[in-house]
Amino acid sequence: MNKFWVVCKQVIRKNIKSPSYIVLLLMPILLLGFMFGLAAIRTHTNETPQIAIISNSAPFRTALVKNKSKDYVVKRAVDTSKKAEKALSREKLDGYLTITLTGKQVSAVYKSRTNGNSLDTTSLKNTLNSLKMQQTAAQLGLTSKQLTQLFTPASFKTQSVSYTNGKERAQKNNQQDINSILAMVVTILIYIFMVSYASLIAQEVATEKGSRIMEILVSSVAPQIQFFAKITGMFALILLQVVITAICGLLGMKYLSGNIQFLKDIDLSQIQPNFVIILGLFFILGITLYTILAAGLGALVSRADQVSQAVSPLTIIGLVAYGASFVAMNSNTFLIKLGSFVPFVSQSIMPVRYAIGNASTMDAVISLVVLAVTIVLVTWFTTRLYTKHVLDYSDKKIWKRIFKRNS
Repeated sequence: MNKFWVVCKQVIRKNIKSPSYIVLLLMPILLLGFMFGLAAIRTHTNETPQIAIISNSAPFRTALVKNKSKDYVVKRAVDTSKKAEKALSREKLDGYLTITLTGKQVSAVYKSRTNGNSLDTTSLKNTLNSLKMQQTAAQLGLTSKQLTQLFTPASFKTQSVSYTNGKERAQKNNQQDINSILAMVVTILIYIFMVSYASLIAQEVATEKGSRIMEILVSSVAPQIQFFAKITGMFALILLQVVITAICGLLGMKYLSGNIQFLKDIDLSQIQPNFVIILGLFFILGITLYTILAAGLGALVSRADQVSQAVSPLTIIGLVAYGASFVAMNSNTFLIKLGSFVPFVSQSIMPVRYAIGNASTMDAVISLVVLAVTIVLVTWFTTRLYTKHVLDYSDKKIWKRIFKRNS
């Protein structure tokens, strides 16, 4: 057991200093910093627009000026078109609104500078329409109570449901959208982690073979112990990155929700614990499957420059699974259903199907069980592969060696 931990620590110590792992580790931190920078720039550049309101009706203008809004600030002293044009040309205003009343008709024109702070005119339009309705109601002799009754909107509620095997399941409003976002985030992370760490573990094994260090290691540590120690060390590195990524994600959710629209729509209280557990299991098992197989493939190469050739099939399969997860968002064909139970692609497809309600909890559990059984079989196969080929420096093609010596 002492030898196991020696190899495990050596893998951690070696890779944690490597440029490739440092880049992986810093990627979420750099992304978070970039997003914070964009948010800061947006906060400083998107100042509240300074506007003026001009009208041939004093009561109308007074009502609009008194109306307080967080979307704009009204310069009360600017009350004529001449003053507004002068202030606009000197960049003391971002724009001005001209309201003209002709009989019962109300028309408005907003003039703005192209290099000024932009204004969302929705609030301004709503206030203007409200004043117009009040004016019309006064002309028609309607009381404030009648006006309120006239414009009270109809009660409207939404209810989200999903159907699995013809059975209806009620969901909280917006819950499916939140589940879909989480599923896609996990799918993206699965792909990034699978490709990155499959190459990293294969490179680890291949580098030792290429430098002939493996011959010394095998003479003192059994290949099986080496194999599992390297896998354990690699999972320690994965765990470290998962922790850092999770911390960055939580910080982003907390401090950037006011600047990024889709984060505003995420209500964390609607996230179901069982859904998070299932996503987490697919994440863990998917990465485990690819990492273990990549370690065995790394033992097949004779030199470090052959690693990309060895792991390319895994990379292609991972890319196909990643692409299929996006198809699963809008499709539930037979191939998508089948793929959600097939190891090597199920870790990307099933979470999406489960998130949008096209798969039941039982379907997800079955897929997880199949994935777990596959990992056990792949571990048995890969251990034998590693043991037989760890000192194999043959120049024969990689895949020919697999089928010839493991048949």
